[in-house]
Amino acid sequence: MQIFKTQALTLLVQCFDEHGVMRFPNDAGSYFGLNMTIDHTLAVSKQAAAHLAAFLGMPEVETQVEPLIAIEPLLEMDGSQPSLLYLMRLPQARQLANKQWPTFAPFLRSLPQGRMRVAYNKALQYFAGAADDSINILELDAEVQERLARLMAERPPSLLE
Repeated sequence: MQIFKTQALTLLVQCFDEHGVMRFPNDAGSYFGLNMTIDHTLAVSKQAAAHLAAFLGMPEVETQVEPLIAIEPLLEMDGSQPSLLYLMRLPQARQLANKQWPTFAPFLRSLPQGRMRVAYNKALQYFAGAADDSINILELDAEVQERLARLMAERPPSLLE
């Protein structure tokens, strides 16, 4: 059994509505997602699954939800207990998302820069399937920048092509 650094857990569950829009159940607690306290003597994944099933009012979901990963760094906000961000996913066949549940983008934009934003960005990358992708940044030296500028001037890009 894994011991976590905190007793607070923020469960982030990826759900889709009938249009394929990713939405997340949210209990309006301290952090975005479903907030709960964990008992370190029990399996965290089982506690999280039970919490989700109770929130949805659908006991059968408890056996259908798939634990994914715990995201570091811990969520920390003044006046609130630090919380571990724990990701779970429902099977694609279950289209449970309520249209009232928030999407990720507006929430993420509202976060100030810092550790919490990093944790939620990692979660979004994981849900998008890009968590393991290696992203390289290409730096252009002055000569290459000049040649690109000349090429663009000779033949500007067309949005219609």
